[in-house]
Amino acid sequence: MKKLYLALAFISSALTSLMAQPQALFTVSHGPYLQEVTPQGATFVFTTSLPSFSYIELKEEGSKDIRQCYHAEHGLRDANTTFHSVRAEGLRPGTVYNYRIRSKEMRDFQPYKVVFGDSIVSQWYTFRTVDPESKGGSLFVVSDVHNNSSQLETLLNLCDYKTCDAFLYAGDMMSYMENDETPFQAFIDTSVRLFASSIPFDMVRGNHETRGKLARSYPGLFPKSSGKIYGSRRIGDIMIVMLDCGEDKPDNVPVYAGLTDFDAYRTEQAEWLAQLVETEEFKTARYRIVISHFPMANVFPDEELNHGINDLKAKMLPILNKAGIDLMVSGHTHRFAFHEKDKAGNAFPVIVGSNRSATRLDISDGKIKAKVIDNAGNVLLDTTF
Repeated sequence: MKKLYLALAFISSALTSLMAQPQALFTVSHGPYLQEVTPQGATFVFTTSLPSFSYIELKEEGSKDIRQCYHAEHGLRDANTTFHSVRAEGLRPGTVYNYRIRSKEMRDFQPYKVVFGDSIVSQWYTFRTVDPESKGGSLFVVSDVHNNSSQLETLLNLCDYKTCDAFLYAGDMMSYMENDETPFQAFIDTSVRLFASSIPFDMVRGNHETRGKLARSYPGLFPKSSGKIYGSRRIGDIMIVMLDCGEDKPDNVPVYAGLTDFDAYRTEQAEWLAQLVETEEFKTARYRIVISHFPMANVFPDEELNHGINDLKAKMLPILNKAGIDLMVSGHTHRFAFHEKDKAGNAFPVIVGSNRSATRLDISDGKIKAKVIDNAGNVLLDTTF
């Protein structure tokens, strides 16, 4: 009897202890942040703290008609996951929309039994689809932040980010992905807090973001309908070309362990670029801006170019030189530089940001005003093309 009493006492104590432990709070843990906003569509990205079934409610501002948007593939709506990416199509150009997150925790997910837990309904957020008839705009470009979110915020404020229409991240925003939280801590959370729930950022990789075991999950954080990292975006009469440069060393360098194939990838990208510059969308743009982590120019004549820059330059610079590019903004070198057109094999001006600077472009009336400012508030360049 004594043994039975002790056993029951132990079980009671264990249950009491278990019940006393705080349950994980079900929340939207990161986001939402917008991606690939076009005249007709937008992608909403966010994470939840626990596996859930989540979707977006969407309406035109001032309307009572609410539309539900889900991510579904092969007949199945996304469920039992903490990462959520929902695409909405069929939107009207140049129109203000409101959206919010609805999410239900999934506590048990069996073939014939689904048990939901807590529910979330977020606040309403606002964004505007792209107006194809808009003229000019203000762009913010930064690279080489390397996990320094406070520096990113400083540069955004120094460039008066609240008056910018587009945000372009030109690579090495992280040193590499140590874990799933790294990109959020490095720059996504700061972007969300300041603007990214209402205005998207466009992101290409730097060479650092190609490294490590989690590098292969990178594209999923910034989904595009094309399934590619590189791409183009037309904002009114501005064409933005985003190039994905890859690694700076040859593919056969032992440290890559035979796991990279960037020479072939840059060839693929050059073929895409050659087709892009022949499209009506590209040719009818009044302004053409290229964002590339590698500068594709002999920025510092006393230094030999690395393999990645040489390969990119050989395959893409001839295409760009004939395409009527107005400006390229790059990074990678961690040193500011500016090259006027035709000074370094480039038929267009090239701004190379440092690891402590950002570029603001104010585009209107056929001119591009470029201002580069460092994190101490020093103006490194202030010119008009």
